[in-house]
Amino acid sequence: MPASFAQKYKAILAWRPNLIGQFLFSTLLSLLPLSLVVIVFLNALNKQLAVTQQIVSDNYQISKSFNNLKQDLNSLERATRQNWVLKSASLDELIIDKWQSSLQSVDELIFLSARENYKQQWQKLYDELTTAHQKLVTENLQDAQLFIPVSELVAQQTLWLRDQNEKKITDNQRQLKVLQNSFINWLVALIPLTLLVSGGFLWRISGRLKGLTSVIDKLGQGHWQQKIAVQGSAELVELGNKLQWVQAQLHMLEQQKDTFLRHVTHELKTPLASMVEGTDLLSDEIVGPINKEQQAVLELITQSMLRLRTMIDSLLSYNAIRTSKDSINEIEFSHLINKINSHFEHRLLAREQTLSWQSSLPAQPIAVAAELVEMILIQLISNGLKFSDSGGCVNIGLSQSEGKLVMVVSDQGCGIQEQDKVQIFSAFYQGKNAKDTTVQGSGLGLTIVKESVEQLMGTLKVEHNEPSGCRFIIQIPIISKIKGVS
Repeated sequence: MPASFAQKYKAILAWRPNLIGQFLFSTLLSLLPLSLVVIVFLNALNKQLAVTQQIVSDNYQISKSFNNLKQDLNSLERATRQNWVLKSASLDELIIDKWQSSLQSVDELIFLSARENYKQQWQKLYDELTTAHQKLVTENLQDAQLFIPVSELVAQQTLWLRDQNEKKITDNQRQLKVLQNSFINWLVALIPLTLLVSGGFLWRISGRLKGLTSVIDKLGQGHWQQKIAVQGSAELVELGNKLQWVQAQLHMLEQQKDTFLRHVTHELKTPLASMVEGTDLLSDEIVGPINKEQQAVLELITQSMLRLRTMIDSLLSYNAIRTSKDSINEIEFSHLINKINSHFEHRLLAREQTLSWQSSLPAQPIAVAAELVEMILIQLISNGLKFSDSGGCVNIGLSQSEGKLVMVVSDQGCGIQEQDKVQIFSAFYQGKNAKDTTVQGSGLGLTIVKESVEQLMGTLKVEHNEPSGCRFIIQIPIISKIKGVS
């Protein structure tokens, strides 16, 4: 039994409603207060309608009995006056019946009335009728003045009864109005609660979807070791499991691609080294003399092998970027500038080109990924020199703004055509202007720049440079404090 209970408990914890179930639950939860208010209001309204119906019924019965009484009294007074003249035995019997009927009507009014003030009024009328009956019937007095107190009292009670009926109706209408206002106030008060519950459901779903978006963004950036733990509805959990499967598949494909690139580039370097050595032997005429035509062919082969070596080095750099786990360290940009100038020294002399640095960075070291920053600058400067004419200049600006390192590399070359701006960062893409240059590249330089910037969580933008050429603007966050360094 304990084991069975534990399994059931785990099953309950593992159960997750789907989106439709959660939507229905949130809808019911949001409508529950409104439903309770409506039920309470309808119950109160039914009670008030019952009270209204009772008031109408009571007023009708009392008014009917009172009107009958007035008719009987009027008939009684006329019959009595006539009998004083005619002295008829039949009128005597009619008068006696009218008196009995009138007194019974008053008794009926007392019986129908539930309120004490009503009973007091009818009791006064009953006393007046009894007094008049005593003098007119029992004592056989023939005095018309004896009917005046009864008539006056009936007239007063007619006005009083009308006022009482109007007061009851007015009070009942006031109660209905109060009930209506109370219902409206409750509805107004519960609308924010309903919106809050519904909004909470949407906010919860939106938060889960934002979490999925963050996971997908990290997958796109190559974070294969991140843990994907999606919570929420059954659909979202299933989607998280699918993302884990996609992550594993992408990681495996990425490893296979990196392995392939690494093996291919290294395997190409061995025969290339033999080819370079062989062409050097032929060019130096160590194995025998060669003529001018053969020398020209060898120079063409040498240039092609140099380009092939450049492509292989770019492939190695490209693969290194994709697999790099470069750590953050502090560097002095003055040393980095000298290092990059030394890297391009022979190339600058060969084409009489120059590099112009404008730096407003502080003298103290800056915490950035030094190797990636160096690679970005080398690739952009190399790209700028390639598309610049002999004697041209490539300008490099370094600055710091809002906690970011800003690097701007611009040239005065042929620029980038508008239709090429979308594709220049694709691997192995060669723009139209690249075919007109004397120095051919691998098509991986800007791809390396783009992936390096993305790995550093920075931004990359390319613009037209006035009057000609192009300008690359890069912003990279600066780490304020390196772990392990106080």
